[in-house]
Amino acid sequence: MKRKTFILSILSILVIVSLIFTSACSTSSTSGANSSTAANSTPQVITLNLAGENNTIDPNRASWTSERTIIIQCFDGLLTFNSDLTLAPMVAKEIPTVANKDISADGKTYTIKLKNNVTWSDGTKVTAKDFVFSFKRLFSPDLASEYESFYSDVVGGDAYFSATGKTDAEKQALQDAIGVRAVDDYTLEIKLTDSLPTFTQLLALWPVFPVRQDMVAKYGDKWAQPDANGAMPNYIGNGPFILKEWVQQDHYTLVRNEKYWGTKPKLTQITFKELTDANLALAAYKAGELDQSGVPGGTEQTTMNDATLSPQILRFPTLTTYAFQFNVTKPPFDNKLLRQALACAIDRSAYINQVRHGVGKVALSWIPPGMPGFDATLGTDWSFNPTKAKQLLAQAGYPDGKGLPELKFQIANTGANPTIAAFLQGQLKDNLGINLTVELMESKAYSALYNAKQFTWGFTGWGADYPDPDDWLPQLYMTGAGNNKTGYSNPAFDAISKQALAELDNTKRLQLWAQAQAMVVADQPMIYVFNRETFVLQKPWVKGMVTSGLDGNVAGDTFLRNVYIQK
Repeated sequence: MKRKTFILSILSILVIVSLIFTSACSTSSTSGANSSTAANSTPQVITLNLAGENNTIDPNRASWTSERTIIIQCFDGLLTFNSDLTLAPMVAKEIPTVANKDISADGKTYTIKLKNNVTWSDGTKVTAKDFVFSFKRLFSPDLASEYESFYSDVVGGDAYFSATGKTDAEKQALQDAIGVRAVDDYTLEIKLTDSLPTFTQLLALWPVFPVRQDMVAKYGDKWAQPDANGAMPNYIGNGPFILKEWVQQDHYTLVRNEKYWGTKPKLTQITFKELTDANLALAAYKAGELDQSGVPGGTEQTTMNDATLSPQILRFPTLTTYAFQFNVTKPPFDNKLLRQALACAIDRSAYINQVRHGVGKVALSWIPPGMPGFDATLGTDWSFNPTKAKQLLAQAGYPDGKGLPELKFQIANTGANPTIAAFLQGQLKDNLGINLTVELMESKAYSALYNAKQFTWGFTGWGADYPDPDDWLPQLYMTGAGNNKTGYSNPAFDAISKQALAELDNTKRLQLWAQAQAMVVADQPMIYVFNRETFVLQKPWVKGMVTSGLDGNVAGDTFLRNVYIQK
């Protein structure tokens, strides 16, 4: 499967070809606030900060983070993720498996039975045809969906997606040939070209949430856009909230869906502000205008030391890893021993304290904590050890750095990136006695250099679309893979990855991925540095907040249906 990637212009993520994520929590696992809140007379309204403007909130078109944040409040998919990142049924009656015969023995046909009590916010029933329409629309060449590649194993999907320039009749024929159909009102069938063990996880993501065909047919793209007054009358979903208004560049207002088919949320209104200035957002939080806010970069430690603010800190890990990434096709970084030496020369704890102001966790491997495939022991051979770094440098053919060609590190000249570069430069000088040339570049120039795979050494990051090694290893490290920017190539890794991608037994599949990741970490095409943490302030009256490693720009956005206010 094709995947997304992102590079960094600052310490936040810049999505290049994005990335996925989860839908809202299942009614079976989220009963909302506990019954003791029934008598709570406090207005059940909350104001959060989206920290930016969205390009679209059309599920078939949308990207991760803030776009997804709005969508998952208004729509429910076939499946969802629980807070522990396990799958749960949502609109589907149960998770399809080979054991319950909802997945064929060859793993290529999925038969998904839907609940018959799911309704849209206007009270009409959600049926299998709504999912068929959404799937086929996702592959439309006119839509150019960012996430189409995730579902490219669906029979006929890529052929339709590639039909740019064909006649309407030809496009219609390709659309009709897509392997998704409604067997009846409450049975959906999906056919794949190959077995894809993680397809159930993809069914939990927003690009294949149901979409109302009549709204799209009548209003076109405007079905998911505000009218002149900011109202959203055509944005009909099947989730716990309804988007009432979208005043662009200012805010979104969502209200409780009183016709929601599942357990109704306690909140009656959610307002998402669009304050992009972190200082303004913090000021609004302190003034009581926001119930949650980030803090300006570099002030985390000051916030932790503040007697008033420190009890309001909400801090939790996200499924994100950052690394110093080599281009292993460029000398001298084609020398594995040199890469290992450089890995041992970097004090990651110092990086977190000096650059990240104490926020983040040391990373020694690629797959982050909290996700299947994480191994706390992996990568310890390349942890900070200046003595070992000097030994490896000598073994690489450069004793005390003698004969070592000029090392160049490229990074966009924005935000905290100069600080990151200076830190790396200082580590190599202090711990190996070698010089690093830093090339600070204009953002577009760096992106072009990176995408053309002409950089030598840079800074990168990756966040989970869904919690599985399948989203972290094959498309970054397999030979010639679309997101393999390092130029890394290991035939043994390729062979074991192909096995893992086809293995239906989950235990065996994870064992294969464990072996594959061990190979990559030993080869060090990247120096793994840290795993990101979310660090925000939240008012003490916000109760029932459930955070997840898959949360977007708003902490806890995946499970806002659980939240209530108690002052």
